[in-house]
This record gives sequence, C-alpha cells and structure tokens, in this order.
Amino acid sequence: MPSNLRMPIGSITTAFPSDLTSRAEGLYQILGNTSQATHPGIGVRVGDEDLVIPYRIHHEGNEQGCLQLNGLQSVMYSCIMTRHHDGHVRQRQLQQILPVLEPWVVPFVMQLTGEYVIEVLDTCETYLPALNPELYGAFIRANPKYFKALQDRMISYWDCYYRHLYKHRQNYVGFRLFEHFRKLTNG
Repeated sequence: MPSNLRMPIGSITTAFPSDLTSRAEGLYQILGNTSQATHPGIGVRVGDEDLVIPYRIHHEGNEQGCLQLNGLQSVMYSCIMTRHHDGHVRQRQLQQILPVLEPWVVPFVMQLTGEYVIEVLDTCETYLPALNPELYGAFIRANPKYFKALQDRMISYWDCYYRHLYKHRQNYVGFRLFEHFRKLTNG
C-alpha cells in the first residue's frame, strides 16, 4: 500500500504495471497534446506494484484515437480517458473498461465511484453483476485507506448535491455501490 493516498502527479506510464510501460509510452502519440492536472496523482496498490494514476487530464482531441490501437492499448487508452476533464467522456470510456478483467483496470473504475457525476455512478451500478468480485475485492483489501477516502468523497458529494433528491441513503446509487463493494472485501 502506498504510504500516501496522494502522490506525485500521475502520468500515463505510472498508471499501469511496469510490464506495460512500453505500451503505455505508445499512448503518448495517440493522445497528442494532453496535459495532466497539477493536482497530485492517485496512489494505489495493484498486485505487487504501486501505481499513480492521473487525477485529471485535459485532452482536447477527440476520442477516435483509440481506433488505431490494438486491444490492450485500446483498454489502456480508455482507462486514461476516464480521467478526462469532461464527465461525458469519462462515462463513455468507463463503459469500455467495465467488462475488462485486468487488475490494473480496477482503480480507474473505482476512482469514478467517488465522483459526483450521477450518470457515471448509474453506469457503474448497471455493470455491477459483470464486475469480477475477486479482482475488486482484492483491490479494496489492498487499498483500505483509498477505499475509505473514495467512500467519504461519495458521501460528501451526496450531501452537497443530491441529499435533497435522495433523502434516504438506500435510494442514492453511491451508497448502493459502496455497500456492494464492502461485501466483496469479505471474500
């Protein structure tokens, strides 16, 4: 587990396991003029490696760049694009990665569950039955402080933006997601 939840600014190469570094470097050509937010990256543990994913990216190109990529790089591209500044882009790219059964995809999905765009949370909930419980459970167990911080963010966003619409926690999608994820930690 990384000692800090917030680490140096994440990059495309720090977001993936070391055996994918050369493929991650190939994404720079496709993404072109992409800048990382100055916000510190998000530190997580995946398997036996510490990764740092970008908090947010600013990419002015279109999403068609992935059409030139092979299967694995296309998934990596979609993972990075889930960190895009536009919530619509994040949601579209999330739909591409939710069915993928790779441990390094999990932090990109999980990060979105702590954000405020309710349509993204609804998309996650729709795919819950397809998520691999072992992958997600292992990730959550390896990153308990990160999981707690995500849950706290989700609650904070609910309190700020959605409490007036969803007075009962069980009616808000974020609480249902985190209840599901908590159950996976017992496996």
